[in-house]
Amino acid sequence: MQVLAAIDAGTIGCRTIIFSENGREIARDYEEYPSTYPRPAWVEQNASDWWRAVCNTSKRAIEKAGINPGDIASISVTNQRETTVPVDEDGNPLRNAIVWQDRRTVKQCDEIRQKVGADQIYQIAGLTIDPYFSAPKILWIKENEPKIFDSTYKFMLVHDFIEMKLSNEFITDWSNASRTLLFDVEKFNWSEKICNALEIPPEKLVKTHASGKKIGEVTARAARETGFAEGTPVIAGGGDQQCGALGVGVIKPGRIKATMGTGTFLLAYTDKPKRDPRKRVLFSCHADPGKWVVEASMFTTGSVYRWFRDQLGHPEKSVAEILGKDPYEILCDVAEQAPPGSGGVLLLPHFVGAGAPYWDPDARGVIVGLALGHTRAHLVRAIMEGACFEVRKNIEVMKELGLEFQEVRITGGATRSPLWNQIQADIYNIPVSRGEVEEATSLGAAILAGVGVGVYKSVSDAAETMVQIGERREPDENNREVYDKLYKVHNDVYMALKDKDVYAKLSEFSV
Repeated sequence: MQVLAAIDAGTIGCRTIIFSENGREIARDYEEYPSTYPRPAWVEQNASDWWRAVCNTSKRAIEKAGINPGDIASISVTNQRETTVPVDEDGNPLRNAIVWQDRRTVKQCDEIRQKVGADQIYQIAGLTIDPYFSAPKILWIKENEPKIFDSTYKFMLVHDFIEMKLSNEFITDWSNASRTLLFDVEKFNWSEKICNALEIPPEKLVKTHASGKKIGEVTARAARETGFAEGTPVIAGGGDQQCGALGVGVIKPGRIKATMGTGTFLLAYTDKPKRDPRKRVLFSCHADPGKWVVEASMFTTGSVYRWFRDQLGHPEKSVAEILGKDPYEILCDVAEQAPPGSGGVLLLPHFVGAGAPYWDPDARGVIVGLALGHTRAHLVRAIMEGACFEVRKNIEVMKELGLEFQEVRITGGATRSPLWNQIQADIYNIPVSRGEVEEATSLGAAILAGVGVGVYKSVSDAAETMVQIGERREPDENNREVYDKLYKVHNDVYMALKDKDVYAKLSEFSV
């Protein structure tokens, strides 16, 4: 039996999952690692913690699977994107990694605007200029820790560091490189123009490879530490969102992926460059080599649901404890008691600012339309609907760019709720389908692992075989009419508050 190993190094922790070659999960293990906060807006992690978690979860997953390590045909890695760590020639971290959530680099973003320009960055790299991405982090180290910058052999992302520890190879893949602000997404190489303007030597960046290509083999040392067999092929992986798209089969025109977790990531497949003249959505390399994704990031969707659970959902938590259920399951039961449209209650989920399509850091969460007759059910359902209205806004932007969609492939914790899945179909007015494997990101990495050793001829062939689609929801015509009307009101509420500078006026009172 040939099996495939996927290592998924996320923001909170790492999971290793062993898959069969047809995409069936055999075993998994998970371990968290800490973040540190040197200052309120700074977020760092110790790269050695990533590797410790890889070693521990790999050993345990292999043991749970009851397999010989030599049965694993190949290994691939997917990761939290943008997080950056400098290493020396032996691959040792020279400082903590600066995590994608870190906001210390506002000054460096201003420098990038001055030296390169927002239009040039978007044209070459497909991204907006934001602390989110890797280049400002590298500039911050250069300006504030020059000795570390000078001593750096390579700047690495999480994927790069783990694959280096496995194989001793210093590489990254195109999908991850395209989230740095330094990569030419059409030439599939580091941009000399951007690197020269920012005075970041290209030799301090790792080599780039297409996802799904063999880059090396597990070394003897890595085999002892992880439990993998020495000589096991290591395959270039991909960014978590691009791998998530592979894991639900977004490998052809007409399909779009919506991962609704803490935030929501919307990725549409395209085999031709698609840029937004207004820079509302981003343009990155897909983990399917030579293809791209048009991407929209919304920062707070599921996290608003969690906020309600923790701050206002004490009755549901108590009931859940008595019944031995998940509190979210009880909240969904409550939401079903409210009609589509939540009785005219609308929620804007911008609790930490608005991502795409507005990119408005001053925006805040808003609940509109409350009356004395409204209940908790209306509020809970309004949270679900508000998140979906935000997704629809970005789907509409992508349609403006000429993309058409026959199906939305959905992933993330929110998809455990049949009600929320139906709300998505009704608001988007597009059928939504949920993958059988909830860990779509890990499945995407396993797809790349299979392609890299010839189990499958191509990423698309692998995805069509390994991805199994389960629940499918069709739009309800009556609900759609309600949501079409409320969608327009939802847009109007945001614009009215924005035009009156309400968010800016409230920001001085922010805690």
